[in-house]
Amino acid sequence: MSMLIQQALKNNQHAVIEAGTGIGKSFAYLVPAFVLGCKTLISTGTKNLQDQLYKKDIPILRKAIAKGVKTALLKGRSNYACRYRINKYRQKRRFQTPQMAHLFNALTDWANSSVVGDIAEFSKIPERDSLWFFATSNADNCLGQECPDFGECFVLKARKNAFDADIVVINHHLFFSDLALRENGFGELLPDMDLVIFDEAHQLPDIASHFFGRGITMRQVTQLTKDIIDAQTMEAPDEKHLVTECYQLQKSVADFRLVLGEFPQKGEWQLFRNAPKLKQAMENLSAGFDDMKKILEPTSARGKELLLCFERLIELIDILADFLAAESQNVIWYEWNEQSFRLMVTPVNVSANFQKQITQCDFKTQIYTSATLSSQQSFDYFNQRLGLIDVESKILDSPFDYEKQALLYLPQHFPEPSSDQFLGAFCTEVIQLIKLLKGNTFVLFTSYWMMQKAAEILRQQLNNTFYVQGEQQRSELLHRYLETDNAVLLGTSSFWEGVDVKGEKLQCVIIDKLPFKSPGDPVYKKRLSEANKKGNAFMDVQVPEATIALKQGVGRLIRDVADTGVVMLADSRLSKKSYGSYILNSLPNMQRTTQFSEVEYFCAKLKNKE
Repeated sequence: MSMLIQQALKNNQHAVIEAGTGIGKSFAYLVPAFVLGCKTLISTGTKNLQDQLYKKDIPILRKAIAKGVKTALLKGRSNYACRYRINKYRQKRRFQTPQMAHLFNALTDWANSSVVGDIAEFSKIPERDSLWFFATSNADNCLGQECPDFGECFVLKARKNAFDADIVVINHHLFFSDLALRENGFGELLPDMDLVIFDEAHQLPDIASHFFGRGITMRQVTQLTKDIIDAQTMEAPDEKHLVTECYQLQKSVADFRLVLGEFPQKGEWQLFRNAPKLKQAMENLSAGFDDMKKILEPTSARGKELLLCFERLIELIDILADFLAAESQNVIWYEWNEQSFRLMVTPVNVSANFQKQITQCDFKTQIYTSATLSSQQSFDYFNQRLGLIDVESKILDSPFDYEKQALLYLPQHFPEPSSDQFLGAFCTEVIQLIKLLKGNTFVLFTSYWMMQKAAEILRQQLNNTFYVQGEQQRSELLHRYLETDNAVLLGTSSFWEGVDVKGEKLQCVIIDKLPFKSPGDPVYKKRLSEANKKGNAFMDVQVPEATIALKQGVGRLIRDVADTGVVMLADSRLSKKSYGSYILNSLPNMQRTTQFSEVEYFCAKLKNKE
């Protein structure tokens, strides 16, 4: 793999490389970057891998082969503490409990002494805790050079370090947000890099779709009104009518949410936009924005924070215009829940946007790598989604001996996955496997509802300790699973990838159904419609996507040369449908069986070898 990357660099080519589990792809792409001395940007799918590369893998290579190479870790703005906002909210003391106030005081002390300001350093507050909103900034509320703490800004320091480095480690979300938003600083760094490496590249198309789109959320509007009130208090205290208008806009937003709740929870806007009640609610919401604009515009010159609020308001009005327009080339859709809603504008195809943006970065070589990029030995689907043309492609098989290490169990007696009898049959088989392997099992689901129902049944029938997604934070669930003997973990999509459990702690992976995306999703529905105009959307889009996702789930089992175990795929469509063989042939070359007795024999044989 290192040689492939070196050759691509030499010839100014781009390459797509599927590197099977165990290849050591991190070192394979880091070595050329270190040895050849080229300016390199490494983008990962997750912050976990980002931290692993920077804190574990890179130090090993720096010590071994290139001590003088400068490296930098760069995360998104919201990952760094903002001293200005911390001091601002500490003075206001808007805390609901004494515990929150105590935590915020501790946070303030940490921020004042920290060198880097990465919020991951302050473990007393979980990463997703709402307190971080008051302690970090975003592109909307950053004061830039007018900030009194500009000279000590953690974000600017991190970006300066990245600008001076030879190798910079970021993540996909940061890469796309900076392409899309063109935030000052980092956008100037991208064109200076010779090589970009996208690890966990299978995530790129969906992340790109998110960042090349735009939207409005109820929380976003509500927070804007709160920020306007705060800014008015500090910069224009005599403009009391601004506060009144903010409350009126909050009411318009709340009323819109109530009306939206009378329609399907998620859908294409164009299907419902002319419904009388919804049309009137949208007109009222739009009028609320226009009224706010008329009042805020003349006042915005009185202070930096008021000006920032006005710019945010204009951006929201611009997005809302897509919902008022009769037609659009993008997918206009909405989604609501009990507390909020979002109105989204999403491109159907991201390839043109992606190619336009990445071409401007002027990378000499682009490397896309993951353990799961191909479907049926072909990269066509991945390449099409990103608009990749004339790229070198290579599949590097895993060094693991899957035929000896793993057994693929495909029970034949299961009802159709959509049948009412499926849940009971599935749980019966899962119970047998858990008993056979004494736990040490991941059960992966395609729906949250199915996971919860199965958890109820399994807990009634078995004495094992069960860890179920949603009951604790993901990292805590995994930690507790590893600390508990004979445990069973039940999870949905977030546990299908990025989880690395080696050894006897994981001897069985069970997957309930093929991970087909919901065709009811408005953006996906539009993509399928476009694909059907050119061919067969099911075989050209749905099956390749399900195959790549399934490969990720199956890949949780064998993570080391010494690992052994069983994978059970409970979806009978793998045996009964013509596309089943297409999917199965894309999986690692494991032994296969349809008989539980052979599963028992396989496990007994492995136990005798211990």
